[in-house]
Amino acid sequence: MVNSILRIDPTASPKKAEQLAKVWNGVVNLIIEEMFARAKPQMNDLHVDLREEIALELAKLIFFISEKVVADRMNGRLIDDIDPQDEHQQCFNKEGKEYISNTAQIYADRVWLRIYSERWKPKTEAALRKEKQHKKTFITPKKVEENHFIPKSFIKRYWAEGQFVYRNIKRPEGLEAQKKTPLGNWGFRKNLYSDKLEAYLGLLEGDAVRPIQMLLNVEPLNRPQREALVGFIVIQRIRNPHFMESLEKSVAPVVASEVGPEKVEDKEYMRAVYETLYSQNDFYDKLARPIMHSRWVIARSETPDFVLPDVCNLFGDYENGLYVVMPLTPTDCLIVLPFEIDKPRIVPHHVKVSGSMLRDLSYVLRCAAKEEFLSGSGASFAAVEQEPNQVMKQLILEFAKTTSDGLR
Repeated sequence: MVNSILRIDPTASPKKAEQLAKVWNGVVNLIIEEMFARAKPQMNDLHVDLREEIALELAKLIFFISEKVVADRMNGRLIDDIDPQDEHQQCFNKEGKEYISNTAQIYADRVWLRIYSERWKPKTEAALRKEKQHKKTFITPKKVEENHFIPKSFIKRYWAEGQFVYRNIKRPEGLEAQKKTPLGNWGFRKNLYSDKLEAYLGLLEGDAVRPIQMLLNVEPLNRPQREALVGFIVIQRIRNPHFMESLEKSVAPVVASEVGPEKVEDKEYMRAVYETLYSQNDFYDKLARPIMHSRWVIARSETPDFVLPDVCNLFGDYENGLYVVMPLTPTDCLIVLPFEIDKPRIVPHHVKVSGSMLRDLSYVLRCAAKEEFLSGSGASFAAVEQEPNQVMKQLILEFAKTTSDGLR
């Protein structure tokens, strides 16, 4: 409200603007309350998964009404010429209350009930039908030799330029010159998973397509969509061949002790041991739960300098809390901060990163790559003379400070 006032009258004194904002906020609150009261008798129960979408629509409507109330009440006047007490009297006298009631009726009929009729009622009915039918999803495995541990569809949608990607290979002496590569020729290994697991992973990839796009579009995610995105992030972590190799090394002594050393050399057997992870609910929950209940930030850059490492994302520990760095596009990166929150925001914080934050975040992602990473063709990489863990700690503190007031 204060921002709306200052946009119209930049010369307004902050104190006077705040006093009048309090009065006009009272007008907006009453309009919304009466709008709900008038619309409620015509609205049946709404499905719980619509909660976040409804909250966003309400926020947009409050913003719109606030702008209109300020413009109508100022009507060419300067803030310093308006007496807050006189304004309060005019807003809440008989004539003012009639204005509030009439406005509430207009928004109930033309906005809230229209959205309910056109969008929320059909969605509620569809969701209830789906729950009642409760159809099971059956996995139909197909023979696959090349297993993409980073989904080809994800690469094509966000990291390809036409039919090509730009591959950067790490060497002890430094990076090789960027290589233009057909998009299907990166992020896979042969016979990495069983066909059944490949089909299961394909379902999870499909479930995450819409939530990722909504995240980039600054749209609210409901709980099932948030769960699908968290599932995608976790699965991308554990389906990676570098993770699999690390796990195999750690379980090899146990396998040798329990069923014999020859089983350690049996690739099919060790792959089956790895795939038991996908039925370990406690293991999955240990990774997924902190992500679900932590503060999310979308770091946005004006230049395409984020990279996609061959491990896909980065998990780490900060003061006994889990953080995650998940690059989504060359200009967008999801940061899950290691700070638990009671109630997740329906729209995560979106932060336009400074030059130094972009440089440091790109550096951390490049360091996370085991052998190679994707980048935009126009990406630029700056050296950072610090250990990546230390850089990441500084970034966590910067993002925490940037998002602590809830305004960004």
